[in-house]
Amino acid sequence: MKKILLPQSAKITPKEVLEEINKFEYINKSPYSSTYYNVPEITWNYKPEGSLRISDHWNFVSHGIKHCLLAHTEEVIQNNWILAKYIDGKYQILKEFGGNVPGYRFIEINKNELELLKDLYNKEGIVNSKEWYKKYQKRPDLAKESHTKNKKVLLKNISDERLKKFKEENKDIKKVVFIEEKYMSTIQKVLTLYQKSSELDELCTTEQGINKLINTYNAYEFKSHECESFEEIFILILDNGMAIKSANITG
Repeated sequence: MKKILLPQSAKITPKEVLEEINKFEYINKSPYSSTYYNVPEITWNYKPEGSLRISDHWNFVSHGIKHCLLAHTEEVIQNNWILAKYIDGKYQILKEFGGNVPGYRFIEINKNELELLKDLYNKEGIVNSKEWYKKYQKRPDLAKESHTKNKKVLLKNISDERLKKFKEENKDIKKVVFIEEKYMSTIQKVLTLYQKSSELDELCTTEQGINKLINTYNAYEFKSHECESFEEIFILILDNGMAIKSANITG
């Protein structure tokens, strides 16, 4: 298993924009933003004549210079997806799509992070900070830390039952590492995928196994720019780079 992608609520690219991008014979995603071109020869200072750009920001300033100028306006445009064609130094609008829409962006959790989460989850999602750092160098990214005197933070993030049980069994603890209540069920789902991943990685080693991944689990080749979803799904990325959506693994 390479990683698991965990969904987080966010504003994402409209479906119509994705469909337009997929019409490009060549897709060149900017490393700096959610911007796509239909040609490879793109720099800050050079855009090929007649090339297409689709993005949600225009007429923006970077390092004191205004970039990606629209022909019809000098106003800075944010959160408005536009497809435009580069002609004589400026972009002519071909189509407008509007702003980003509700959906999910993925955060990546690798194997090392999952091992930390697994240990913390199996301890009912709350441990003594001092003991935790004796065993590990860091806490999981999805975990928080707080002084036990900060009751406001603890009660906001941990259920009364879980916190009460921990305090009964752990006297005079000064700081704790914990999983927020809202993430407990999410992490349970992630760990179920993680447990299944070893079996699925074994299938990656043979042609017959790969066929099973495709036919039984609807595995597909994962593309790095797939960082958003309209569904609240988890995605398992296997050792060979194939991806499987959680619904196709857990039922």
